[in-house]
Amino acid sequence: MTGAVGSLLDTLAARGMRVHSLLVHRHGELVHDLWQWPHEPELKHKLHSATKSFTAAAVGFAEAEGLLELEDPVAGYFPGSDLDTRMRVRDLLTMRTGHARGLSGATTRLRKTGWAGEFLEEPVVDRPGRGFRYSSTTSHVLSAIVQEVAGEPVDEYLRPRLFEPLGITDYTWERDPAGVSSGGNGLSLRPRDLLKFGVLHLRDGVLDGHRVLPAGWVRKASGLHVRRAVSGEWTGKELLPPGPDAVADSGYGYQFWVSENGIYSASGLFGQECMVFPDHGGVVVVTGAMPDPTYHDLPGMLREAFWQAFSSDDVESLSPWVARAREPEPLESVVDSSLPRRVFGFEPNEQGVESLSVEVDAGIVRLGVEDDRGTHKIEHGLGEWVQQRTGVSVWRLHHSYQEDAAPVLAGARWAEPDVLELTWHFLEGPFIDRLTLRFEGDDVVLEHRVNCNSGPTVLPAARGTARA
Repeated sequence: MTGAVGSLLDTLAARGMRVHSLLVHRHGELVHDLWQWPHEPELKHKLHSATKSFTAAAVGFAEAEGLLELEDPVAGYFPGSDLDTRMRVRDLLTMRTGHARGLSGATTRLRKTGWAGEFLEEPVVDRPGRGFRYSSTTSHVLSAIVQEVAGEPVDEYLRPRLFEPLGITDYTWERDPAGVSSGGNGLSLRPRDLLKFGVLHLRDGVLDGHRVLPAGWVRKASGLHVRRAVSGEWTGKELLPPGPDAVADSGYGYQFWVSENGIYSASGLFGQECMVFPDHGGVVVVTGAMPDPTYHDLPGMLREAFWQAFSSDDVESLSPWVARAREPEPLESVVDSSLPRRVFGFEPNEQGVESLSVEVDAGIVRLGVEDDRGTHKIEHGLGEWVQQRTGVSVWRLHHSYQEDAAPVLAGARWAEPDVLELTWHFLEGPFIDRLTLRFEGDDVVLEHRVNCNSGPTVLPAARGTARA
C-alpha cells in the first residue's frame, strides 16, 4: 500500500501489532471504517485506560454543576484518611499526587474491598502537584469523588449527560466491590461510539448546535498541564519511576495524553486510542491487540502518519488491507480424528483447572472445564469457528479482567495426531487464548498462552490423569 496510512498499517502488521478497528473522521465525514476479522462494528471493545478520559468528563460535569471544585482537598472526601491535605482534585486529574509509584488495575482488580483503599494506603512521598506519576487508582479516586458528590456511580451519572446525547446505548462499565465505577479502566463500548466521544471534543463539546460538555472543559482537559509525562517502568505489579534515559514524546492534560502541537488522545493498554487532531479537523480511533512493549509506540506512530495524511488532504484507498484483514484465521488439521469423551483430573496448578473433559465428534470439539470459577462448557468447530459466551477462568492472562459471559469465537485443529489446539478469540477485547492438549497415554498435558498481557503470557503446563 502507498501513502502514510497504508505504510502505517503495513508497519503495524510487520511488528505484530494487531488492529481490530481503524476509524477516521475528517471534516464531518467518516473517511475510513476498517475492521479486522473477527471484530465487527456492533461489538463492544474494552477501552482499558481510555476509560480515564470519560472519568475526566464526569469531573467536568460535576464542576460545572457546582458539586465540586478542582481546588478541593482530596482528603475532604475521605474523612479519617491520612492523605496529604495539600493534594487537590486537580492533582488527581494531572496524575501529580506525590506517590512514588503507579498502581494498576491488574493488581487493584484482585482486591476484595473498595479499590480507593489502595490509593489511600499508598504513601505520599513528594509534595502533590509536582512530579507526574501515572496510576489507574488515581483515576478511580476521581470516580469515587464524583459518586460521593453526585449520589450515583459515574456510569449512571454520565448516562443523561454524555451517553444519551451521543446516542451511546450499548456499553458496560465495571464496578469495584464498593459499587464504584472503575475510574481508570473497565469501560467497554463500540469503537464507533468512542469516535463520537472524540468528535464531541473536536467540536468543543457541542453536538448539532447543542452544548453537551460544559463550556471551557475541552480546553482545560486537553491543555498541556504536564509537559513531560512518562508512564514509568511496569514490573508486573506496579509502575516505577522511569529511568534517566526515558524519552517523553507527549505531556498530560486532564486524563488525556497531550502533545506539544496540540494533538491529544484517550489511550488504553494493548492499542486502544481515540486521538483528536484539532488543527486538522480529524479524529482517529484504533482498537487492537498489541503486546507489551509495542503498544507504547502506537500513539507516536498515529500522530506522525495522520499528521502527514491530514496535511496532504489525501484520503487513500486501503482496500488491500481490508481484503487481508477480513480473512478468517485458518484451522487446518493434520488428521481427521474423533475422540471419545475423556475426563481428566488435575492436582492443584497455576492454571486453576480442577478437571477437564474433552470429546471430538462430527466436527465439534466439546470441552468441559471445572476451574476455580465453576464449570464451563465450550464448543469448538474442528476447522471452523463457533461463537458463544463463556465465564471460564482467564483472569491470570487477561490483565486481571474476568467476565461472567464473555463473547468468544472458538475453533480447534489437530496439530499432530495426539495434539489438539484450541483457540479462543475474545470478541470484546484484545485477548486471543490458545490452549494445547497433548495426550500422553492416560494423561493430558494442558498448556495455556495468550497473545498479550500486562504480566505473563504463558502459564505453567498442568498435567491431568484420566478418570475411570
